[in-house]
Amino acid sequence: MRTKFFLFVFILSFFGIKCQVLPSYSVTVLDTASKGYYFMIPLKSGAALPGYTLTQSILDRSGNLVYYKKFPLPAIGDFKMHSNGLMSYSWKGKFYLMDSTFTIKDSVTTQNGVPIDSHDFQILPNGHFVLLGIENVTMDLSAYNYFGANHTLAGSPTATVKCGVIQELDVNKNVVFEWHCKDHYNFSDVDPQWLLSPSNVDWTHLNAVEYDNDGNYMLSVRHFNEITKIKRSDSTIMWRMGGNANQFTFTNDPGMFIGQHDIRRVSNGNVTLNDNGRQTPFHVAAAKEYQLNESAKTATLAWSYVEDNTTYSRAIGNYQKLLNGNHVINYGFMNNKYHLFNVVKSNGSKVFEMRFADTLRSYRVFNYPTLPWSLNQPTLACSVSGTNIVLDAGTHSGYLWSNGATTQTILVANTGTYSVWVPRGQGGFISSQIYTVNISAPCLFTDIKKNDPVNSVKVFPNPFSDKLEIESDGNDSHLEIFNCVGQKIHEEKTSQKKTEISTSQFPTGMYFLKVNNKTTKLLKQ
Repeated sequence: MRTKFFLFVFILSFFGIKCQVLPSYSVTVLDTASKGYYFMIPLKSGAALPGYTLTQSILDRSGNLVYYKKFPLPAIGDFKMHSNGLMSYSWKGKFYLMDSTFTIKDSVTTQNGVPIDSHDFQILPNGHFVLLGIENVTMDLSAYNYFGANHTLAGSPTATVKCGVIQELDVNKNVVFEWHCKDHYNFSDVDPQWLLSPSNVDWTHLNAVEYDNDGNYMLSVRHFNEITKIKRSDSTIMWRMGGNANQFTFTNDPGMFIGQHDIRRVSNGNVTLNDNGRQTPFHVAAAKEYQLNESAKTATLAWSYVEDNTTYSRAIGNYQKLLNGNHVINYGFMNNKYHLFNVVKSNGSKVFEMRFADTLRSYRVFNYPTLPWSLNQPTLACSVSGTNIVLDAGTHSGYLWSNGATTQTILVANTGTYSVWVPRGQGGFISSQIYTVNISAPCLFTDIKKNDPVNSVKVFPNPFSDKLEIESDGNDSHLEIFNCVGQKIHEEKTSQKKTEISTSQFPTGMYFLKVNNKTTKLLKQ
């Protein structure tokens, strides 16, 4: 099947029940290979945007905002899904766990008096929780001329040094494993380029922990430019990759990585990370996948992607390799680009790209091609009563329609698209799917998901060009195709399981396929 890119520029401003939710953003690339849902929390470095507070957000495959929850400061982050079906996010010193109804079911934080570091949180297959922590240690750093703008000043003899900690908690939140950076590293392992203050020192700056396939831990130590592997059974270091203490030979990537984020083991056995790079000395930002030989200590760059060879990322960001082979790359605070993130295929071609008009970023962005539960978006029912066309959102505790109405039902007088926001969970809101009404054919376009297995109909390709193939359950089917103004342009009845319709004569645009009173939106390219 031919693949073609579609360039859409949506200037999308969404409104909450009483106030603006997200500033304007654009989806500048949208390909049919974009699937599922995108999880993110846009934030801004520096002065806050007028009227904007941090917003936990889920977007659909096309970039439409389908769920949001607003939070006051302090910052929240790391909004993601776990294999047990729970969602998590960090806020005010804890990670909160939500179920499919966006209801908080539990919270987790570090123990033993160790302050939490909200950079990462994992739930293991056995139900254990893995968190990062920070402890402040007093060190004599007078022998290290690492500090100041030129990294030549000596450190304080009584410096307060932030040191990272890993904790694993059991299901009852008892500590079953704890690992302290101060017990295993030398201060000189740090890259002085990350240090400024001689008296208050962010030494290790942990930002990711990964429970590896062999039951041990991989740890991203950003200020060392290093990935460390730790043996869980006795806390010894198994190997160190990158940075001053590097033990690996990088066979085809001699520059290694700088200020990295998000070390992960992926399904093919390789590891991935987001190489943030640096301004001085310059190191370009890139998403990287390595094939490791942990016995021979070799790292071979299996795949990488550079958005722009003049770009580095000052902070945050992540890289997620999807099971379908696509790559989600969240760039963090880039020096010269305004992408929040994009999705690329292995050949580098773009599937999806999102930008904010302002410089909003997200600590991490995740894509989930499918969810383990239904979003249960409100369903809009259309009816005609005399000369009135009525859309009904069903029973909820509140409503905000795209036309500004706040009632359960609205009267539709004009052709257009309509949707509604309703409360969901504890302070969140969820939208209905967009409903298309055409005054000349009211209530025709029932808004169902394409290729919905419940309806036993599959349509492909979509978008289509010269032909359209329709698969049904093999029973008698009534097929109708309408153009965007409600005119019927094709009709047939068939008992075949697969029907092919020639569409070469159809003009480019939006269409609606109706099969036995169920309708799917189509796009002719």
